[in-house]
Amino acid sequence: MLADKYQDYMYSLVKRAIDEIGPRPPCSEQEKRLGRLLVEEWTPACDVVSVESFTCSPRAYLGHVRLLVLFYFTGVILYWFYPPASVALSALILGLGLFELRGYREVLDFLFAPERGENVVGVIHPQYEAKRRVIVSAHLDSANEFYLLYRLGSTAVLLMAAAVLGLLLILGGSIARTIAYFTGSADTTVYMVIGTVAIALSPVVGLSLFFYTNRFVPGAMDDMAGLAVVAGLGRYLGDAKKKSEDFFPQTTEVVLLATSSEEAGLRGAKRYVKRHLRELKETPTYGLFLDCIYDEKLLTVINYELFTATRHDPELVQMAQDAAAQHGWPIRAKQLRVGFTDASTFSLKGIPATCLLCADSSRLQLLPNYHNRNDVYEHIHPQSLSVSLQMVIDITERIDRTTNP
Repeated sequence: MLADKYQDYMYSLVKRAIDEIGPRPPCSEQEKRLGRLLVEEWTPACDVVSVESFTCSPRAYLGHVRLLVLFYFTGVILYWFYPPASVALSALILGLGLFELRGYREVLDFLFAPERGENVVGVIHPQYEAKRRVIVSAHLDSANEFYLLYRLGSTAVLLMAAAVLGLLLILGGSIARTIAYFTGSADTTVYMVIGTVAIALSPVVGLSLFFYTNRFVPGAMDDMAGLAVVAGLGRYLGDAKKKSEDFFPQTTEVVLLATSSEEAGLRGAKRYVKRHLRELKETPTYGLFLDCIYDEKLLTVINYELFTATRHDPELVQMAQDAAAQHGWPIRAKQLRVGFTDASTFSLKGIPATCLLCADSSRLQLLPNYHNRNDVYEHIHPQSLSVSLQMVIDITERIDRTTNP
């Protein structure tokens, strides 16, 4: 396989980043150091390499969870003394949770300090005039440790479900008590039971305060391995440009994109799309995103992201399946049920995109190296890097052929 030639390079790049830079909080100096390293790696292969700065509040995305827990405790107290206020507060908690956590909207960001992030962009021009564009991307930052998942595994998922149940109970009960409050109806045993259950669930909701810590994980699988594949593509194209026998795009511009602050609610990808939306629309553009690369036997292409209600491009998904079939590799086309990827920021703006994983998308949260201190390069299969790179090369070649049959 052609990509095997770059396996050692990609794996050594992962190892170098983890050993020399370590964890990379969104917008941190460590994240920027990795960006500078990629500038050095990409410059020989790219016609243009640039760094695009932006501002965001990276601590808002997870930081709002602790704020909502405090709101919940207040809502439980108000349930007994002034139900209308409890309704308002419960609805606020639910709305903010949906907008911030599920919809990655920046509703509460003004409450948190702004910081500067940097996206790194490398452009490789085709042989002739560009008629298509392929963006191949992964993110620079690593995640806060999800402490409860690390310690409790699947039990933590049940605890979070119980916390959501507590919120829905207090919201429903508050609405019922509010109606009774304004109509003069007497409270019933049902209201008492709901309030008591909400109090009983308070310790479970309180555990959400410890769902994550301020410790950041090494981020080898998520997502240094993806960045290594992006860098591997750059090195391959740099070599292919000198060799007539290897594929090099004729009319497809290739953009290498390393985004900041993905773990902070896709902030870097959102800023990139906003800044470049016009040109992304003017030249037909496809986005190939790489995340959670560690086991080639779990090759997956994402067709839908539940958290962001995003359906990815069916044509790109099919191209990924065809590319895998060409090599006899099993591949899953699956939903991402929990979490999100940078690909959704493109798909939501009408830019065809998808995300490639070498992990089980339905069980990401239960992987032994997901968002915890075990996300080290020892868990990455070097072959998963080669398989991912070959997939990207083959899909890019298929896109190029749509213009140059």
